[in-house]
Amino acid sequence: MFYELVVCMVILMIWSLWRSEKSDVDNLPGPPRWPIVGSLPIFLGLNESEIFTILTGFSKEYGHRVRLKIFNSNVIHLYDPKDIEIVLTNSKNITKSKGYLFLKPWLGTGLLISTGTKWHKRRKILTPAFHFDILKNFARVFEEESRALVGDLRARLQRGERTLDVMAFISDYTLYAICETAMGIRLNSEISAAKSEYKKAILGIGQAIYRRLTRFWLYYDIVFYLTPTGRQFKKHLEQICFFTNTVIEEKRKKKNETESSATGKRRMALLDLLLDAESKGEIDMEGIRDEVNTFMFEGHDTTALALTFGLMLLADHEDVQEKMFEECKITFGDSTRTANTSDLAEMKYLDAVIKEVLRLYPSVPLIGREITEELVLDDLVIPRDYEVIIHIYELQRRGDLFPDPEVFRPERFLNGDKTNFSYLPFSAGPRNCIGQRFAMQEMKCMLSEIVRNFKLSPIEKGYRPSIKADLVLRPNEPVLVKFSSR
Repeated sequence: MFYELVVCMVILMIWSLWRSEKSDVDNLPGPPRWPIVGSLPIFLGLNESEIFTILTGFSKEYGHRVRLKIFNSNVIHLYDPKDIEIVLTNSKNITKSKGYLFLKPWLGTGLLISTGTKWHKRRKILTPAFHFDILKNFARVFEEESRALVGDLRARLQRGERTLDVMAFISDYTLYAICETAMGIRLNSEISAAKSEYKKAILGIGQAIYRRLTRFWLYYDIVFYLTPTGRQFKKHLEQICFFTNTVIEEKRKKKNETESSATGKRRMALLDLLLDAESKGEIDMEGIRDEVNTFMFEGHDTTALALTFGLMLLADHEDVQEKMFEECKITFGDSTRTANTSDLAEMKYLDAVIKEVLRLYPSVPLIGREITEELVLDDLVIPRDYEVIIHIYELQRRGDLFPDPEVFRPERFLNGDKTNFSYLPFSAGPRNCIGQRFAMQEMKCMLSEIVRNFKLSPIEKGYRPSIKADLVLRPNEPVLVKFSSR
């Protein structure tokens, strides 16, 4: 193994020295570049929080276009809306950056990773699952899970549990919601027993992938899978696949039973569409598993993180809580019913609160593209084989775009949406998030129900957790919030 690693490093060094650089991007500012290794030394020995701090500091030090070179890999980091709009609206450069390939053992070539004809075909199959009429049908599930969440909170308060690690708590309910809506499966006792292991595995696999991304010697499979990180990755992957395979087979069984006995039109969940596509020969079992893994992860983890940061910010801003509560009183009066689709559409302040949460804490802090065809950014030509990283987290905290950017102020969004590519919590362009309306509806339902029933307060006023480099924007320590009944 040692000799193979040495040979790989020598090959990389020779290639890096041989390759001549004749691009405009050579003149872009960026961190110091040493011969052969480029900027690699600035990342060596750092933990995930320290890496996140370095990445988010690039724009302050070098501006809105930053070049990072490691060995023969050239990456352009972008922070300006005009540049970002050109990248995201380009219909040809839709291939995700090379780092996404480390997700392939887990997500395969599902909608997140696939490109070209395969991506277009999968998007066409899956888009009907997020049609407005389908989302209206899902409202019942969101209502039920929101009521169950409130009931669980009340029971915990009665047991004297006033302070909760909100991510650990709320991710159960986002997982239940994605299973019953997109997958069309209510978690039974067998599947529920595996959910805790599944959630732990999601966390562990994300950490393993990011560790691999930031340690060049782990790029090679033969090295990676011999390390403790690689062995843990395989273990997490087995746990995840067990859970998703169980969900798929449960749905297949339920679908067959329904078709045998039911009359009339059935509600088409995402997994229904995939199974129907399988019967037409448009997708195989491996493809179904790829898409289920993709949507199970993106549909529960990212939403749970957004709600976690949202509850943290609400706990720290009693005035915002009270404005939300007043809006709920206007909408519901003395009724105890749960919000329906029409209610949520009318609750403008609730909408603004969630958008401001996602401005400060976008669940996906950055996205990457591989430049497969030469791309022109105004006065800058980016050659093929370069990569572009779009920094959503820093973009949405630019003081010239959002005055007092670190301040939680939902009123920013009461006068209309940001449409100039300065606000991108769900990306934009042809590869925008297919489930953004689903996520917004779920977050609105859960947050409004929590605020109607409880007052939130912080453990420490003004507390903000450190963030670590991960697949998503993940806090480095538990986010604790106190709950009390209204």
